Amino acid sequence: MVLAWPANGKNKTLRMSVLLMALMVFSGSAFGGDIRIGIGQEFASVISPENGRLKGELSQAYNCLINGSGYRVQFVVLPLARLINELRVGNVDVGLPLVHDPSRDSFATFGDTVFGSSYLRVSWPTNTAQPDGDDVRYAYIRGFAGKTMLKDLEGPTFAVSEWDQAIEMLRRGRADYVLITEKTFGAMTADSDEEFVVERVRDLDVGFYVSNRSPELLQAMNDANARCRD
Repeated sequence: MVLAWPANGKNKTLRMSVLLMALMVFSGSAFGGDIRIGIGQEFASVISPENGRLKGELSQAYNCLINGSGYRVQFVVLPLARLINELRVGNVDVGLPLVHDPSRDSFATFGDTVFGSSYLRVSWPTNTAQPDGDDVRYAYIRGFAGKTMLKDLEGPTFAVSEWDQAIEMLRRGRADYVLITEKTFGAMTADSDEEFVVERVRDLDVGFYVSNRSPELLQAMNDANARCRD
């Protein structure tokens, strides 16, 4: 970009106008704008905002791609089901950490993989229910994409507000299994002496969703993610 500087030394007002215009142009090009990133409240044990950045086991990769995207960020922590709804109605631009769920594709696009993880099926050693039995009872977090694995089962399922509630249902015998992601379960039970039966049932790609209203943002975050993974 070339700016014509006024030759007349008396025209200070015009000089200042040109300078201010240049600052506005270059400042605007340095950032893509302001965006809201929603963080699933249920994943606070592995990722949460603090002083304008993310902290926790999953934070490093997400901080890298967010910082590299060129956008100014406001974080908001929401229950997972509400986060998905806010993404649907356009009140947040990005949701994380999330996995792909076809039910979300009509209003948001799943970005490139940030890291790999697994779905776990967790139970007590005394549990005798078969994982695919007619009356088997599963608990999972409300809005959890992993619930699609249960669509062909006839037994009752329980969608709870917090992962701790799902684990408590195991303790009380109100559920036979909990479906949970590997990293979340690891963080929750790191200091626990309880013995669980843990089965890895499916590998998954963990990433983020970007509102379909912001295709430029999706491209910027995917590009930043690629640089971070190099």
